[in-house]
Amino acid sequence: MRKKCSVIVASAFVLAVACWGTDKAWGVIQFRNEFVARYVKKDSKEPKDQAFAQLVEEAKCNVCHVGTDRKQRNAYGAALDRLLDRKTDAKNKEKTQAALAEVESVKVDPQDPKSPTFGDRIKAGELPVPLPPKEEKK
Repeated sequence: MRKKCSVIVASAFVLAVACWGTDKAWGVIQFRNEFVARYVKKDSKEPKDQAFAQLVEEAKCNVCHVGTDRKQRNAYGAALDRLLDRKTDAKNKEKTQAALAEVESVKVDPQDPKSPTFGDRIKAGELPVPLPPKEEKK
């Protein structure tokens, strides 16, 4: 009986540690899935579409976030955050799609009248906000 309890306690501990280590991935997967459904043409044979799909796959959470901090959003993520609540809207596909459509007209740099919109960048096969340059390992 003691051995069973030890196994259960050890299993619970391992599960707790595993869950603790996942706090960096708090982006809402449903929002990402709706972004992909709207903009990524996975089955397209067009090089531009394939390149964009690859870009989105490589960017992962950084389509909306900066680095690995789930609370730090880029300009695109901040625009979506003003329209969506991760707790109440995560399963609301219609509201998510409406928010994606609405932010298409938002300028990447609101201070620059010549700035492209998020939608302009996506149509050009670019991420809504450019990724910061990768740091070189020394």
